[in-house]
Amino acid sequence: MQLLAILKPLPQHEALGRLIWMRSIAVTVEAFGVVVASIWLHVHMPVEPVFLVLGLLAMFNIWTWWRMQQPEAVGNLGLFIQLFVDIAALSVLLYMTGGATNPFVSFYLPTLAVAAAILPWRYALALALCSLVAYSAMMSNYVPLHVMDHDMAMSYHLVGMWANFALSAGMITWFVGRRSRLLREKDAQLASAREQHLKNEQMIALGTQAASAAHEMGTPLSTIALIAGDLKHDFAQQAQLSVYRDDIATIEKQIALCKASLDRMKVTAGGDAASAGVPVEVEEWLAQFIEKWRLRSPAIQLKLHASAPDARIRNEQDLGRILLILLDNAAHAAAATNTAADVSLSVEGQSARIRIEDRGPGIAPELLKRLGSEQVKSSSGGQGLGLMLAFATARQIGAHIKLTSRLGAGTIATVTVPLHEA
Repeated sequence: MQLLAILKPLPQHEALGRLIWMRSIAVTVEAFGVVVASIWLHVHMPVEPVFLVLGLLAMFNIWTWWRMQQPEAVGNLGLFIQLFVDIAALSVLLYMTGGATNPFVSFYLPTLAVAAAILPWRYALALALCSLVAYSAMMSNYVPLHVMDHDMAMSYHLVGMWANFALSAGMITWFVGRRSRLLREKDAQLASAREQHLKNEQMIALGTQAASAAHEMGTPLSTIALIAGDLKHDFAQQAQLSVYRDDIATIEKQIALCKASLDRMKVTAGGDAASAGVPVEVEEWLAQFIEKWRLRSPAIQLKLHASAPDARIRNEQDLGRILLILLDNAAHAAAATNTAADVSLSVEGQSARIRIEDRGPGIAPELLKRLGSEQVKSSSGGQGLGLMLAFATARQIGAHIKLTSRLGAGTIATVTVPLHEA
């Protein structure tokens, strides 16, 4: 399982992982072809320089595999460099093995097909031009191959063209098919995340309506309570009305229950939250948010350390959704080990940094790299959809989420939010 986790690329390195496999296949086939041509078919070629180029390409592939283990995405420029190295290495190999007369000269096509599938058209066009220039140059400049059996030269060439076609078609079909399947899976995950997001939006709208109803009902309920108090006083003064004292007491109790329910509704719905787009002081807002969150998990010991005087932010509602997911995860981890959790707020440059730390069981490294990027089934029963929504929301408001964890030592989630410039 550990080996499979290492070989499986992260979601942000899916294309890079496919390139590694394609390059590995190409280097293996090319090395095998050189051995067969030089030993079995007695074709004279510069074997040592050819294997030197293949060795360098294999070393580059190993370095690429190491780079794939890092969570940072390579980006379009990095993928362009990867494919350019493949085209450059293939050009050198073709130059030393017959140039345009080599039956494997159309091996440029799988690389160009990959470029067209994963890169912007400018990068793909640049690679196509590089391939065209190299191919054109090798029409007249190359190291010729010498075949001992001249009568079989054409047969060898035809067999090589067949092998080149079969390998190129297989690699293109495999890459495009795999990428299409992964894109469909990602679309399905995003659709599920959007559906969950819509449900959350509906819950927020329902909470807003509940808060509005609580405000509207508060005044008439207070009036009823005042009248009930006056009636109780009047009944105490008149003996003939004493039979209604128990009824008035019951009414007062029911009014008290209604008022308590409305108060809880206000807190749960967040009726006092600032409106979207209006800058709020992050320290005061975070303290209020944490107090409201405690009602969700009253058994969890949560400590807040805030130091951000006069720091203001926007999009506090979106930030609240992010923190709600991260705090719920921290509470779940803390409950598993019966430990406390900490929340700290600090200002660094033009950003506010909110750090949520638990002392739970931690997250496995191979799982940690994938959280927030794809749907992941964890040992605790979660599917990772909450973190996918949190990361997507953070990108929308210009924030950044970083997760660090050690097995047995807990997890730290850091949210960096840009400050509002006065």
